[in-house]
Amino acid sequence: MLMPYVHLMRRPGAAAFCAAGILGRMPISMIGLGIVILIAQESGSYGLAGAVSGVAVVAGAITGPIQGRLVDRFGQRILLLIGSVLCTVGLAGLLLAVRADAPTAVLYLLSFVAGGTRPQVGSFVRARWTHLLGRGRALQTAFALEAVGDEVVFIIGPVLVTALATQVSPYVALATAGVLGLAGGIWLALLRRSDPPGRGKANGAEQAPLPWLSLLLLSLIGLGLGATLGSAEVVTVAFTAEQGQPGMSGVVLAVWAFGSLLAGLWYGSVHWRAPVERRLLIGTILLAISLAPLPWVGSTVALGGVLFCAGLTIAPTMVAVTACVEEWVPPQRLTEAITWTVTGILLGVAPGNAAAGHAVDLWGASSAYWVPVSIGVLCAGVAAISITFARPKTRFAHN
Repeated sequence: MLMPYVHLMRRPGAAAFCAAGILGRMPISMIGLGIVILIAQESGSYGLAGAVSGVAVVAGAITGPIQGRLVDRFGQRILLLIGSVLCTVGLAGLLLAVRADAPTAVLYLLSFVAGGTRPQVGSFVRARWTHLLGRGRALQTAFALEAVGDEVVFIIGPVLVTALATQVSPYVALATAGVLGLAGGIWLALLRRSDPPGRGKANGAEQAPLPWLSLLLLSLIGLGLGATLGSAEVVTVAFTAEQGQPGMSGVVLAVWAFGSLLAGLWYGSVHWRAPVERRLLIGTILLAISLAPLPWVGSTVALGGVLFCAGLTIAPTMVAVTACVEEWVPPQRLTEAITWTVTGILLGVAPGNAAAGHAVDLWGASSAYWVPVSIGVLCAGVAAISITFARPKTRFAHN
């Protein structure tokens, strides 16, 4: 099962940009949870904590497609360097503002700066794989590897930020997220050999049309996935706190991500004959089914078991979304298109965080799990609509 990944790592420069990409993505799994823990502890409100965390996610969603277009035109290096520094500065300002009990508007502003300037490292690394491999089966394995990399981030990040927050300080936890993101962004920027060259405006990259309806519906699926992940994360933090085990939230979320990691490794090693659209639909349906028991879970151990099973559906579904993009869009605008789906995921996390936070405040953690369950069902519905009505006639790759 691992041999396809071994062959990928033997490609020149692949191991370096893959490792840098994982380090640069660490803030994704740490910033949101770190903000929730910090502000919930300082203010006592999960609603405010989820809202401030959500602002950072919305900011990333707004600037993500802009970053993708700029990278397709000019390359990744400058944006990685500037964005990594500005994101770290924004996080530092947020820490100081929380410490000084600054007005809520200031917290929102600094959260927006931190989230909006964070480089879209996942999209950038996937673009590097496309530049290195071209299109075909090896690229699908690379996309699966990146989904596994995402899950590695979501295994290590929550455990690290929770341990630092509970054993040291929530301020140290959030500062660590900023430092890791800065180091990963600079490292990736320095790997110029694997950086896809900017295509500029002269060669027609701007004129290559995107299948906007198809891309919109794929982004809506990403929105549902992000909202599911974001809402479940906030409710899990509250649930473990209600159980008298606040330090277990990171462990439970890591178990969830571990299930996704295992499924991603398996998925990328299989030569699939079924169309990618069918795999996407099956993945979303299985995700909705696996989330259904959450409102009835009564212990942290049982919660970990349910989330592990749900995690088995996450990476394959996300890989299917990316594979649809890779088949449906012209190669000149691949980074921008991937960033749109990533934007959907990020944009979904924000309302998921906020809705779950308010549901916890109103009804308690167990009942609040109805938020991710409902969103999972809607996500499957959008996937059914997408593959029925929005498959473009033109294909740019075949698995």
